[in-house]
Amino acid sequence: MKLSIEIPANQQAIHLIDEMMKCYVLTYDLPNQKELCFILHELVINAVEAMEKVGKANEETIEVHIIHDWAYLQMVVIDKADGIPEEEWKEVLTYDMETMGDSDRGRGLFFVQHMVNQLWFEHVAPGKFLVGISKTLTIESQVGK
Repeated sequence: MKLSIEIPANQQAIHLIDEMMKCYVLTYDLPNQKELCFILHELVINAVEAMEKVGKANEETIEVHIIHDWAYLQMVVIDKADGIPEEEWKEVLTYDMETMGDSDRGRGLFFVQHMVNQLWFEHVAPGKFLVGISKTLTIESQVGK
């Protein structure tokens, strides 16, 4: 199955994608439902915040793509912000309590990388940035259904 949506980069988009993903994981009885919802939530919130930072929120859209078969899930979020510079990719995947302190932001990608098989970044065009994940699904909950 392939699912793609292009949606305005705003707080309502975060809520809509959250609700859509909750329905998706329930409908397809996917394992690790809360984890999958958390992963997509973090990718979308980062895209929306990046668009807000460059003043493009509500003017531009983000793209969300999900590819799913019985044992594999891939999620990709593309925004129209400048993205993370390549030299900072390793740094954003490292969480340091000393420098981050009590902030509730800046930890999402760190957690996501530990929940997936692969996390990647890509500058797909000038001003267009992609964050993707792939995850092997364990389907013991579906055996015998």
